[in-house]
Amino acid sequence: MKLHTVSVKNFRCYKDETFRFHPQVNLIVGQNATGKTAVLDAVSVAIATWLLGFKKKNDKKRLEPSDATLSYVEKEDEAQFIEAWPVVVSASGMVKEKAISWERSKESPAGNTRYGNAGDLISLAKACDDNLADDISLPLISYYGTMRLWQDPKASKAKPSLTKSSAKPSRLDGYKHCVDPRIALKELVAWFARQEWQAFQLGKEPTMLTVVRKAVVSCIDNAEQLRYDPKREELLLTLKDAEPQPFNLLSDGQRCVLALVADIAQKAALLNPHLGEAVLEQTEGVVLIDELDLHLHPKWQRHVIEDLRTTFPNVQFICTTHSPFLIQSLRSSEELIMLDGQVPVQVANKTLEDIAVGIMNVNSPEVSERYSKMKGVATEYLKALSETDMVAEDKLEQYKKRLANSLAPYADNPAFQAFLEMQRVAKLGE
Repeated sequence: MKLHTVSVKNFRCYKDETFRFHPQVNLIVGQNATGKTAVLDAVSVAIATWLLGFKKKNDKKRLEPSDATLSYVEKEDEAQFIEAWPVVVSASGMVKEKAISWERSKESPAGNTRYGNAGDLISLAKACDDNLADDISLPLISYYGTMRLWQDPKASKAKPSLTKSSAKPSRLDGYKHCVDPRIALKELVAWFARQEWQAFQLGKEPTMLTVVRKAVVSCIDNAEQLRYDPKREELLLTLKDAEPQPFNLLSDGQRCVLALVADIAQKAALLNPHLGEAVLEQTEGVVLIDELDLHLHPKWQRHVIEDLRTTFPNVQFICTTHSPFLIQSLRSSEELIMLDGQVPVQVANKTLEDIAVGIMNVNSPEVSERYSKMKGVATEYLKALSETDMVAEDKLEQYKKRLANSLAPYADNPAFQAFLEMQRVAKLGE
């Protein structure tokens, strides 16, 4: 599955908008409240349509009344919000090597989410559902929100266990919680526990476990080993020249990347076990990540996109960010989606200052905003002093007070104040 376009009507902050996606990496950039997360939510509604074709529905995503665009109006001095209907999300892309389009809509707050115009996609999913015993590949879909690590899905009640799961295993377990923006961390740990117990019983490591370990180690700086500790009932990560550390004692950045990469890899392995060791290289799909740079040091931000590309080369990533380092790491401007402003001709060779000014609309990024304001105050202060000869004598004291007041916000910088006050004394006296 690869998306070409997603179009929305009356969805959140968008009246009528179409978004076009690169087949590999898409980085959505915009100021706060420009609708970055709304785009991801719309895409999640679109890709979740695939799940409607399976008898076992491990997750679902429908349009909600709160998705309708609101317009503020005042009638007879009474303020109110008017909802716009219908809400429509439509998409086009390649699914199972076929170019198809589909649509989901909601006509009113009390109405159901319609999928009558999604027949082609649902039919493809049903065909896969009827042939799960064959070596057919299923597309990976997954959504990770900003609270992905801090809230388990409500349906997630798994506890680490060294015994087999009571539930009958299914390839479709790879779709469990797939469009819930929270990672089912407890279930992920439980999966590791069962895999390592199986490895102990068989005397060799299952291919799926090997694949997931390899994915995590390749995406975390200096990582050497990831394993499950039955005594602590949690994952342990070993870094180069360091002792193993429990998951809960890792940095937020390490935990975010570990959980995200492990979840993607585990879902791919569950969906397509017949691909063996090549499952991560050959599995296609769509992965949504809100604020990819979350908790990551700038050094890590500079290569996290390339890490994901290398580990999951056939997955289409659609991410949001506020980081100029992530923008700089893109391979082409076609991978950048600007919600405010124009996409530049190229991004790969731009400096951080070029990106901050030209793409992120940050003025004077080479210095702090406060320094820029101080410089502006100093310039205006000296300019005002040069014009004192034109000030009437009876207004001079008032003029001095105005100059002094302009320096008041910078009482914490006595050198700055002293210099400008010396200039004033030299010009006007005490």
